[in-house]
Amino acid sequence: MAFENAVNSTVHDTVDQGRQTAEHASDAAKDGYRAARKYAKGIGINFDLPDFVRREPWMAVAAAFAIGYVAAQILRRVS
Repeated sequence: MAFENAVNSTVHDTVDQGRQTAEHASDAAKDGYRAARKYAKGIGINFDLPDFVRREPWMAVAAAFAIGYVAAQILRRVS
């Protein structure tokens, strides 16, 4: 019984840590998006990403794939 409680406790702690990490990553992504949007508006570029994704979903998926591929290649070469 003690072993079972220890395993349950560990699993719950791990799930909570994963949830907190996901929340932090989500907040960081939102902050990054806001900062990029503010910078773009500051230099005169008015680009509404949510509107673009609604209008051109396949282009948005292709762009996300390309960005992810480039980031993976950079990370692979750095590490």
